[in-house]
Amino acid sequence: MPLSPNYTVAEAAELLRCKERYLEDNLSRLPHQKIGIAVAFDDEDLAAIKDMHRVRPQRATADVAPRTLAQIRPKGARAS
Repeated sequence: MPLSPNYTVAEAAELLRCKERYLEDNLSRLPHQKIGIAVAFDDEDLAAIKDMHRVRPQRATADVAPRTLAQIRPKGARAS
């Protein structure tokens, strides 16, 4: 089974489109590999990091419906 390539912090940051400093400051919370004293990331680590930071909007419930035009009221007079 071929191994996926390992990426340095700089390469991983470029692939994730984040700052190197973010990865360095958050290593204890992010999946990574330690080979000796070197830190490395592989494709699986990067996918896990992306998934950890994915934001999905909550679904609107059935009782939440857009207001009709008749229900919309101005907030008040503008300050001059």
